[in-house]
Amino acid sequence: MKRSHRRGKIIPYFVVTPGLLFLIFMALYPLIFSLRISFYDWNLLDTEHAFVGLRNFKENILSLNFWHALWITVLFTVVAVSVEFVIGLVIALYLHRIIKGRRIFQTVLLLPIVVAPAIAGLMWRFMLNYEYGVINYFFTVLRMQRYAWLASKNLALPALMITDIWQWTPFMTIILLAGLQSLPDDPLEAAAIDGCSRWQTFWFIILPMLKPVATIAIVLRTIDAFRVYDIIFMMTRGGPVHATTSLSWLIYETGFKTFELHQSASMSWLMLIFVTVIITYILKFTGVNESRK
Repeated sequence: MKRSHRRGKIIPYFVVTPGLLFLIFMALYPLIFSLRISFYDWNLLDTEHAFVGLRNFKENILSLNFWHALWITVLFTVVAVSVEFVIGLVIALYLHRIIKGRRIFQTVLLLPIVVAPAIAGLMWRFMLNYEYGVINYFFTVLRMQRYAWLASKNLALPALMITDIWQWTPFMTIILLAGLQSLPDDPLEAAAIDGCSRWQTFWFIILPMLKPVATIAIVLRTIDAFRVYDIIFMMTRGGPVHATTSLSWLIYETGFKTFELHQSASMSWLMLIFVTVIITYILKFTGVNESRK
């Protein structure tokens, strides 16, 4: 009995260990290796790699290209995630009220999420084409001016934002809708008895109770939007005139076009630091961490 009991305890470890080792090798090793080469002069065209300490981080911090890419990334993330949250919350509130056809709407909402970001970028690239794009076609029908969306320095980044908003607003909607459906009915019934308006009920009861779920949705989308790369690759390639050069795109160009892996690795770690700071600020601003203590 004791041997069988011990075997019962040991067997799960044998089952989990191979998968755990695989995850450690595939995730932890590249992370440690990138940290290592960020302290070296590690060019793929060179055979010797000299240790340079924090020089790579210093050069990136003093680089105008790095700060420009960071500004583009932050601007893209703030605008896209904010619009996705507002539109997603409005749609979630509407779907929460209706009963008939809710599942059909939810299924339709999932379609943009299913599309791969690269395919979504290619699709929107065709739609925004100056000559044959469907969006400029409707502008022509309405007797409005056509726009070279992806060739304009002022319109390329908004075009990327529109693409991201189209694809990931349903993600916000699904999470917020799940949060709305999990809210208790007692506070809402008490508010109705007290004569609170819909706006008062939403602002003072629904929104505070929805804060933890909303924070999770915002954090997940912020992390994903901050490392945007797929739609940039398919739509603009960082142009025109570096108008859509995000940090991820700059890291790709630095590492795989000029082969300066040490610079791209240090930029990756700087990006990780910035994302961590932003997520910490979001959690502190929403007060989710304090509410759990």
